[in-house]
Amino acid sequence: MRSLMIILTAAATIFLACSGSPSEPVKPQESTPPFEQYPMRGVVHWSDFFEWDEATTASAARAGLLIFPLERCFSPEAVDIIARLRELNPDIKILGYLGVLHVAELYPDTAYLERSLPWTLDYYRLVEDYWAWTTTGDTFHVWPGHIALNPITESGEGNEQLLTGIIDLLEEYIGDWPDAVDGVLHDYFMYRPYISPYNDNVTGELDLDGNGILIGDDENERAVFLRWQKDYAAAMRSRFGRGFIQIANGRVPQEDAELAGYLNGIFYEFFPNLAWGVTDRTGFQKLLENQADGWLAEAHGRTWSILTNNSIEYNNMFCMLSSLLTDCFYTELIDDFTFRGWSIDIDAGQALSGLMVEGKADSILTYRRSFSEGEAMISFNPYGGRREWTFIENN
Repeated sequence: MRSLMIILTAAATIFLACSGSPSEPVKPQESTPPFEQYPMRGVVHWSDFFEWDEATTASAARAGLLIFPLERCFSPEAVDIIARLRELNPDIKILGYLGVLHVAELYPDTAYLERSLPWTLDYYRLVEDYWAWTTTGDTFHVWPGHIALNPITESGEGNEQLLTGIIDLLEEYIGDWPDAVDGVLHDYFMYRPYISPYNDNVTGELDLDGNGILIGDDENERAVFLRWQKDYAAAMRSRFGRGFIQIANGRVPQEDAELAGYLNGIFYEFFPNLAWGVTDRTGFQKLLENQADGWLAEAHGRTWSILTNNSIEYNNMFCMLSSLLTDCFYTELIDDFTFRGWSIDIDAGQALSGLMVEGKADSILTYRRSFSEGEAMISFNPYGGRREWTFIENN
């Protein structure tokens, strides 16, 4: 689970709007109904837009799903970019990254934040009284630079005030910025919090309800912690309606049917091995389970899961093929979550078949799907590693 890093420099006050680009203007694309444009691209860009020109914007508009930092979506510096994206692709859906139970340490230049990133400042002020502390009184950082929030009250119950406050603030911003987002990415839902090994300066242990029993040994505390997250997703669904897209990172949405029922998609980080190091075959089969009818709720006629992996470049192709086989989105990443365009130039056309399965897990297991322009295929060795993954174009 990567943290969302906000890089603010002196150059941040200069916005490179689309109109300032030397690139030629691009005509808006015609609307394409869901499931008719394969592969289904998604953009995951956890940064600013200062280097985006017309060509970059047009390239991003080829995607059906875009994920940006929420504070960037609610920024005057992004208004022109978002308007242009929606002009080029009227069907595009934009989600804002919203951390679950953590807040970034505040950038010292609050005047800049008030002017350019007001959500960052308002969210920080909203949750300032809900920081989580370790048993030694140290600030609990879930990631370096990100302070964890405590959703459990002193009486051991879920903190309804924190839950409602976050949703109230989000509703206020959506009202003020009606074209900014179509939903959120939650990063991430978890069974229990932990002190990241990357935080070498955090002392103490975790006891969020303060009853003297560490959360790892307190089943009730873990249950309240998980319950708050489910209630949070349910409350967001109730407040914003069925058309508001919620996707989520983490293991819980892949395993807990109640939480998955409030969501419209899963953010698969490090696909197919995921954060807990499963085999390629196991990761792919878990995707199949979660893409089955009824696991996730639909929004706008479909589900919105997306496959990502920024650790090994050749996984971009594997993510793309997996998305073709399972009707979800994929993105291309190299080193970090920054959009740099598309390198996989495959037009699969329209789907002509469902998923076809050949072989057995103890031998060679192969998955295929036919499209108007060719066939997507992935096969696995008996030990679970990938054997072959390709798109076979028609002659």
